[in-house]
Amino acid sequence: MKQPEWLGNTISIGLFAVLAAASWGLNQVLQRARLDSAAVKSEGPNAIIENPRITRSNPQGQALYRLDAARITFNEQADRSVIERPVMVSLDTSRPKTVMQADQAVTTRQQNQVDLEGNVRIQRDPFDGQPAAKITTSRATVLVREEQATTDAPVLVERGLSTLQGVGMRFDQKTQRIEIVSESRMVVPKERRP
Repeated sequence: MKQPEWLGNTISIGLFAVLAAASWGLNQVLQRARLDSAAVKSEGPNAIIENPRITRSNPQGQALYRLDAARITFNEQADRSVIERPVMVSLDTSRPKTVMQADQAVTTRQQNQVDLEGNVRIQRDPFDGQPAAKITTSRATVLVREEQATTDAPVLVERGLSTLQGVGMRFDQKTQRIEIVSESRMVVPKERRP
């Protein structure tokens, strides 16, 4: 009777030892896989997209704006995208068409903040008897969901035949209001009388 008890104990201990060794081995493999995948994610972008055209819609499926670019480099871990030669076009038919362009843009905050750099141009079509407007500056920050653009750099606003220069600007797409922060100089041509 002692022999089967001894045999059973030996088999149980052996099974526990095999299970412990297998568990340790699996743990080591999983840890290495996590370290390897973390190393891959931290190095370089997750995606590079050439000549993209991206359209953003509202919950009802109506197009709000379109983004065209030469290239987008996306890094998910950093929540950052670098966009070369971006062109953003508003598509909301209830507002005047607005086009924003720059040499480069960096998006952060889940693609809500867009920092435009180099030859920034914002052009708005005429609406409700208001002339077309064009804003030029060296850099600007656009908050997409808030539909606002700001800069602390020198800015030139051309509205019809009038020009407005200054340093710093706030542009609200919802209200179509452009505000120069400081050092503003306005030139309004005299009306010609017959």
